[in-house]
Amino acid sequence: MSGGPTANRPLTKTYCEACRKIFTPRDAMQIYQDRYYHPHCFCCSQCGNSLAGKPFYPKPNNQFQCERCNNALAPICCMCNQKIPSGTAAKRFKDRHYHGDCFRCCKCTAIIPDGHNFVDMLDGRYECLTCSKHVTGIYQGKEHAPHLENTYGEVTFVQCDQAGRVPICDKCTRPVTYQEEVFKHDTRYYHLDCARCNRCRKKLFKVPCRKLGSALGKFKENGKTKMCFDDIF
Repeated sequence: MSGGPTANRPLTKTYCEACRKIFTPRDAMQIYQDRYYHPHCFCCSQCGNSLAGKPFYPKPNNQFQCERCNNALAPICCMCNQKIPSGTAAKRFKDRHYHGDCFRCCKCTAIIPDGHNFVDMLDGRYECLTCSKHVTGIYQGKEHAPHLENTYGEVTFVQCDQAGRVPICDKCTRPVTYQEEVFKHDTRYYHLDCARCNRCRKKLFKVPCRKLGSALGKFKENGKTKMCFDDIF
């Protein structure tokens, strides 16, 4: 928050920063950061009331807000549902606002510091990397028409990217969770219950399969090498 602007008149010809009119010798003048305003031009961008001699809040694009409007338009913390006043330490993620001490791991409640990676649980909650561990299977196959064998793979940990994201199931779009075996096809991940042939609905464990978009298909069980999706490939 800033105090009221000063009013020291310059010796040279001066223009109002808002209306661009020249000040006459009799015009009152307000000065903020070496910019000059008529008192009626130096006003709140929301309610239009003059800010001359009053506390105000600078905003982008050379705009200002009075204290009442600034408090009314303050963002709401998504965790505690309280307003975040200007000048308060705050964080923002995916257009969501948080007080600095409200952005915490949902498990251990530790504050997630600036610059630290975290896991977005996709439901408004976040986990620190200490509390969150994710596992995947192994992909073994061929380019363009990959076949999967040994789909249980091995247990490993997945690191989130710089934005805090982790692999999600390509079928149900929910994240892979702690101590869960997953089915990995090429670069896509599936929960074990989601790893089913889209045609016959049978699970794709330890059987060759092929993808079509987000769908997966398997070989038919009649001894032939035709896949369930061969008629639409």
